[in-house]
Amino acid sequence: MTKYVLKIGVDRIMRSGQLVALLAVLIEAWIMLDYSWGRFGNLPGDSDALSVVAVVAVLLIFSELVRVGRSTSIRWLMWLGFIARFAALGWAGTGLLALLALWAVSDSVGEPLAGSFFWAAGGLALMTSAYAFTIGRNRIVVRKFRIARSHPAGDAGRQYEFRITVLSDLHLGEFVTAEHIRRAVQISNSESPDIVLLLGDYVDSDGSLADRLVAELTLLEAKLGVFAVLGNHDIRSAGSQMIIDALERDPNLALLRDASAFVEVGAGDESKTVQIIGIESPSDWRSSKLIIFGGEVLDAELPGSRADFRIVASHHPEVIFPAAKTSVDLIVAGHTHGGQLAVPFTGRFLNVGRLVAKYFLGLYELGTTTLVVSAGIGVGVIPARIGVPPEVTLIEISLD
Repeated sequence: MTKYVLKIGVDRIMRSGQLVALLAVLIEAWIMLDYSWGRFGNLPGDSDALSVVAVVAVLLIFSELVRVGRSTSIRWLMWLGFIARFAALGWAGTGLLALLALWAVSDSVGEPLAGSFFWAAGGLALMTSAYAFTIGRNRIVVRKFRIARSHPAGDAGRQYEFRITVLSDLHLGEFVTAEHIRRAVQISNSESPDIVLLLGDYVDSDGSLADRLVAELTLLEAKLGVFAVLGNHDIRSAGSQMIIDALERDPNLALLRDASAFVEVGAGDESKTVQIIGIESPSDWRSSKLIIFGGEVLDAELPGSRADFRIVASHHPEVIFPAAKTSVDLIVAGHTHGGQLAVPFTGRFLNVGRLVAKYFLGLYELGTTTLVVSAGIGVGVIPARIGVPPEVTLIEISLD
């Protein structure tokens, strides 16, 4: 579905969706404010009907500020336009909830209560939109997971613990600033990780930003190393080689291009070997191709390995299918942004991510393999987040 969205164009989809949503708002207003719309022929005296039409018109006009802001490079105009578009889309949903609520508490939709419900729904949609495009997309949280593994050959009573932080889908560009990425780096450093995994989509579309990005990523701190893989934006964006070159020049990180790195957890003869297999995004990243490609990389990297714990770092969660057939312990992936938009406090249940992927947020188990999908740092085709904040993912692993 993501490919179809990109093909049609997010701007076109949002504008069309906004028109449909505003039509729905007018229908909801006609139902809820029936006492007012019934006199629509006397517009001068019909304040409710006039107000609805005026607000709808304002939302339509303000939505075009997205185009104005982009053409003039005035960012705040663009954000006002996005808020207007999203408010229109949201109002259709909150208006429906208001209509249902009104029917639940009253037998008559002609009471003043109807107007209060209708305008409260509009206010809620506007506030939600403003939050999603400001605080919602900027407030980075730490999302923690703990994984324990017992192996038959483990030392009785001896535990080995290490911490991994994950930064995925940074998308430096039009909607994500270097300062935002710097905050994510600082949060990661504050968790004192042993390993940092970078899961791709470093810039949104402009490869010339790679040096600016790496200037922030080189500040990452990890006791055992920083390891990176490439995402689909890095492979397909203009100047992709610039991104690859910038990452490879940085002595503070290792770019794993369908290859493995090995680190030791613990000390001396009692240490445990952790294998990190980096699988980059292939040029053709349809689900079926991803599964085949991931299997080929694992077939090349796993035979002969004596690692005590095996981690796959992949931009795409679909790698779980071939990995679950092997001895992989943990897959860490991104790409989905956790859906970006969800009804708050419902987690994965009422989440846009359900429309685009089977595995899109958080922890999953398939056989003995664990998958953790990060919600990422940046934003994608829609520069908003609600219910799914940007995150630095922290994974605490215990081995025995």
